[in-house]
This record gives sequence, structure tokens and C-alpha cells, in this order.
Amino acid sequence: MRMLVVVAIASFTFSTSAFAQLPTDNENVYISLELQGVLDLTLVTNPNLDFVFSTIPQYQNGITKTNATELRVEATVAWDLTVNAETANWENFETYSSAGSTAVLSDIIGVRAIDAAGNSLIDGGGVANTYFSLTGTDQLPIIGDITGTVDAGDAPGAPGSYLTSPDTHQFRIDYRLSPGLDTYTAGYYGINLVYTLAEDL
Repeated sequence: MRMLVVVAIASFTFSTSAFAQLPTDNENVYISLELQGVLDLTLVTNPNLDFVFSTIPQYQNGITKTNATELRVEATVAWDLTVNAETANWENFETYSSAGSTAVLSDIIGVRAIDAAGNSLIDGGGVANTYFSLTGTDQLPIIGDITGTVDAGDAPGAPGSYLTSPDTHQFRIDYRLSPGLDTYTAGYYGINLVYTLAEDL
């Protein structure tokens, strides 16, 4: 009887050591994350446009070029898209006459923006087929509102890409130039238009 008790104790001791836990050891890896905001505006079309006024109807009615500029947007933040003339007057490179003024104003340029879904845009919601004149060097909102006054349709653009959301992130720009008669000196002029994609604040 005593022998059986000893065997039982020995067996218990063996079983306990078989299930013993080893000590644990840890090493840490620190991972940092930097999310940089992306605002990418791409001009797809030729940046140089030529308007030649050589007839009275052209001077009176203006010259229109549709789909002349195509812009694509990619952004990780809400955004505004604007256009402005870099200078208030056109630069005169050559004059063909002494009559009239060489101070050709930027407001002879009318701009119409249309998204890939066919909606007319200017300041978030323009009237269809309306051209908006560039005034001085003031920014003209195409998408969003930069004046601080919230009007209907002034919502900023949403984060996204023209690749996945072409209807809201791809635009074509039409231009109408109307210098009128007996105002400006005949000659060769140029002006730079600036399209700006900025975070909506």
C-alpha cells in the first residue's frame, strides 16, 4: 500500500513539469504614418491658343473655341478650382497701326467650364451656355467658393480622381474672345491664364 502512494506522487510530479510555461520575450517595432495631402491638376491639351480676328463679324460677334482646354483633377482633400488672368491687360508684342489703344483688357476673355457629365460650371453652378468674363486678375471660381459667401451650388470638389470619378474631376474649357470694334490697336498680343487647384478652406 505504501508503494502505491509513492508511485502516485511521482506520477503527479512528472505531469506538472510537462505542462510548465516557458518565459515570454517581446520586441517592439514602431511604425509611423505620414499622410501627405495630394492636389494634382493636369492640363491635357495644348497650352497655346491662337485667336485671329480678320473680319468685321469676328470683331462684332467674337470668336469661340470649344473644348480648347481639358483639365484633370486628383485630390485627397476637398478642393476649389479657379481661373484668372495673370495680368489685367494683354501684353502687346507688335502693333500694326497707331489707331486705338494697346491696353487690351483681360475682360474680353469669356470662359465657360463644363464637367465630363455635361454640366456647366462657374462658381459651383453656372447658367448653361454662359460665358463669364475675366476681370483684371480676379480669380473666377469654377468649382467651390473663394469669396467666403456661400451660394447655392458653391460646394467644393470632393476627394477623388478623374480615373474613378471622371464626371466630377475632369473638365473642358470653352473660350469666347470679343474685343469689339474701334477700341484696340491692331497688333499681336498675348496673355497668360492661370488655373489654380487649392484646398477648400
